[in-house]
Amino acid sequence: MANHLYEQCRYDEAKGLYEALLPIRQALGDRKGESFVYNQIALIQDLRGDYATALAYYEQALPINRELGDKKGEGTTLNNSSQIYDAQGDYVTALRYLEQSLHIQQAIGDKFGEGTTLNNLATTAHAQGDYVTALRYLEQALQILQAIGDKSGEGTTLNNLATTAHAQGDYGTALRYLEQALQIRQAIGDKSGEGTTLNNISQIYAAQGDYVTALRYLEQSLHIRQAIGDRAGECTTLFNIGHIHWQNDEQQHALTAWLTAYRIAKQIGLAQVLQALEDLAKGLGGEGLDYWEELSQQVGLE
Repeated sequence: MANHLYEQCRYDEAKGLYEALLPIRQALGDRKGESFVYNQIALIQDLRGDYATALAYYEQALPINRELGDKKGEGTTLNNSSQIYDAQGDYVTALRYLEQSLHIQQAIGDKFGEGTTLNNLATTAHAQGDYVTALRYLEQALQILQAIGDKSGEGTTLNNLATTAHAQGDYGTALRYLEQALQIRQAIGDKSGEGTTLNNISQIYAAQGDYVTALRYLEQSLHIRQAIGDRAGECTTLFNIGHIHWQNDEQQHALTAWLTAYRIAKQIGLAQVLQALEDLAKGLGGEGLDYWEELSQQVGLE
């Protein structure tokens, strides 16, 4: 039941059942099941932006994986842990976890896990501006995931290929990848992925100066991300909405969106958005994040 709710993006309900299941599996001595529950709760906390709690659950799962000799579980947990460090901007630690994960998955023939980890390696390389390496990892991932029929992974990879093409200024290729990703994610009911892809499509139109279309996609993305409780995704989309309003000379709407993004990013410690807001503040004549803190107090946001 918990897994079914998780797959439907009903995360609060799923988390409640996982938490009820945990002491049962502990009482039964079901160590593998206990590790699985830790991982699932951590995934939900990661989505909520509660990175400290998510990492604490992963750190409980990892020694169990190793104690049982569960190499697949170990590879998955290492991969999942890496995404916490990546979200916090600690790419060195993220890369170390991902390389360990990839080594294990290739050794045991876990093609699903290998495809996922290659995607995450690409994301980390992209964040560091190494688009050539990112593209190489993504092409490997796409070949693997298509071969095993992993539609969710294929959608993720297409989305990431689009992100790399966008960064290189190839908007036509990026949009083509995103449209393929959106079709897959809508077909399989991947609401989190759909929210991400809609957000990314908006950025193609924004880069081309079509702010009306960009805003329409962003509003769709925001609605989905708020509905499923994707705090990190909501924060990113609000940041992008602020830029569209600013381009349209709607300064008050822009500042409201950015302040809301700041409040969320501060609460969950979302390093990438906080850095982007710091850079933005300097462009607006402010002093980094202090600018947003002072503005938040002026308008009564906590």
